[in-house]
Amino acid sequence: MPSLGLLSLAGALREGGYGVKILESASLGLSLAQTLSDILREKPRYLGFTCNTASVDEAARIAQAVKERSPEMLTFVGGPHITALPEETFRRYSSFDYGVLGEGEIAFSDLLAAIEGKGELKEVESGVFRDHGEVFVNPRRRFIADLDNLPFPAYDLLPFFPRRYRPPFLNYLKGPAASLISSRGCPQVCTFCDRSVFGNHYRYFSEDYLCELISYLQKKYGIQHLVFVDDQFSASRVRLLRFCEKMAQKNLKIYWNCDARVDSVDLELLRIMKRAGCWMISYGIESGSQEILDRIKKGCTLDQVERAVRHTKEAGIRAKGLFMIGYPEETEETLRQTLSLILRLPLDELNLSFLTPYPGTEIYHRVRQSPGFVDDWSRMNAMNCLLQPERLSKEALEKAHSEMIRKFYTRPAITLSYLGLLLRSPENGARLTSGLSAWLQDRCSPKIEGRS
Repeated sequence: MPSLGLLSLAGALREGGYGVKILESASLGLSLAQTLSDILREKPRYLGFTCNTASVDEAARIAQAVKERSPEMLTFVGGPHITALPEETFRRYSSFDYGVLGEGEIAFSDLLAAIEGKGELKEVESGVFRDHGEVFVNPRRRFIADLDNLPFPAYDLLPFFPRRYRPPFLNYLKGPAASLISSRGCPQVCTFCDRSVFGNHYRYFSEDYLCELISYLQKKYGIQHLVFVDDQFSASRVRLLRFCEKMAQKNLKIYWNCDARVDSVDLELLRIMKRAGCWMISYGIESGSQEILDRIKKGCTLDQVERAVRHTKEAGIRAKGLFMIGYPEETEETLRQTLSLILRLPLDELNLSFLTPYPGTEIYHRVRQSPGFVDDWSRMNAMNCLLQPERLSKEALEKAHSEMIRKFYTRPAITLSYLGLLLRSPENGARLTSGLSAWLQDRCSPKIEGRS
């Protein structure tokens, strides 16, 4: 799905009078050479990157390649990684000239103004820069209080939107689809979550703003499915009820997915969400061990987990469970408890990842010096086992990961539900056919071994 941070930033810069172009090289499947060629062809004065921890290495590589061919071009970096580790990132990557911490819509414009002689760099809140080899990290600016003042994300700057952007396979019924964010900030304190960009203070776009944006996406792009990527879509019950009521008033017939906490929903609310178009809810369940949930400060109970998932199904909404394994306290017993919960809950989807201590999280600071932790930024994508628990080997974790996925997806009920979904969704059926064709072609093509 599109990078909403880039789209929002582009909208704000364009409103400020800048000419902006977006190049999503990963979404377009571009190689480094193709990405470099497209950048140099545009000859921008400023080149900005948004990146998480896993992609900062690649962003620096692109910036370095650009610098070698166009030294006068200034490079900027923003996003969660630079916000969490600004000094360390700038010391490691000399190809970044400037950085922006946290929300960038106002801070980036202020930084550009200072660079253009309309202010002092050291006075730009949330700015990161170098001066005679020394890295300066300015104090953070306040969070944007009224999000409705921001322009709509610049979806129009994506030349292949929406046809090149789709949610994960079987996570939607019918496209075209779009992602959007309806709020910022998360009031929770989970130890594995990085809240450095948007903070703990929960802010949200009004229901009027959101419905106007949704109407725009429907009319201009024919969007039929939305994916809300908020950290906590249901943090405010009052706000969520107003949103659902507005959707009904506007008769915006559109399906949507969101993330929610298990302690923030009940059957009445779920039924209202269903009537407003909610198709699937992803719950961050994390573990089947109450002891682990308490240690990671999840703030919910296993009873609440079971109640929320069952009520979701009763309301006619698909339920997706988000789990992690590999906590420092993980044992064979806690893995068994997690597997038992996964198989006991009436979930439609499962997302199982390895605990990844991302920079900016409480758990990162706790385990950073641990001999069992591999502090490799490029592998921090939740699919690599980078932290070895005290009482388990990495091999045991990887085996448990495979077993949990296999046991969940090979059950007859899950298979039948997917077959039913494929029959209802020609688009997902076409994606499955295409994927199987590519897989078979790869398996059947002759392998030619090179000579030394």
